[in-house]
Amino acid sequence: MAFSNLTDHIDEMGNHIEAYALNMLAHYKLDLFKKFMKGIFVFAKLLIVGSIFLFFTAFLSFAFAILIGRSIGSLSAGFFIISGVYFIVFIVLLIFWKKLVEGIFLEKFSKFIFNETEFGESVKEEVEEVLAQKEEDSWRSEL
Repeated sequence: MAFSNLTDHIDEMGNHIEAYALNMLAHYKLDLFKKFMKGIFVFAKLLIVGSIFLFFTAFLSFAFAILIGRSIGSLSAGFFIISGVYFIVFIVLLIFWKKLVEGIFLEKFSKFIFNETEFGESVKEEVEEVLAQKEEDSWRSEL
C-alpha cells in the first residue's frame, strides 16, 4: 500500500515536472518572440528616421556648400569645404567610436535583452506555484 502511494506520488511529480518544463519552454518562446518583435520595430523605426535624417543632411549639406561656394567665389571650393567637415567628423568618430557608440549600445541593448526584473519575477512566481501545488498535493495524500 505504501509502495503504491509512493509510486503514485513519483508519477504525479513526473507529470508536474513535465508540465512545468513545457510551461517554461512556452514562456521562453513568448519572451524570445516579444524581444525579437521589439528589435524588428526598433530597426524599422531606425531605418525610417535614419533615411529621413539622411535626406535632411544631404540637402542641408548641398545648401551650405552652395552658400559657402558663392561667398568664396568658387562653387567647387564650397563642396570641398563641406566634404572636409564630414571627413573630420568621420576621423573623430573613428577614433572615439568605442567610447561613444559601443558603450552606449551595449548598455541599452543589455538592458533590453536581459531585463532581469521581468524575467526573474516570472520565473520566481512559476517556481513558487509549482512548490505550492506540490505541498498541497502532499497534504492531500497524508489525509
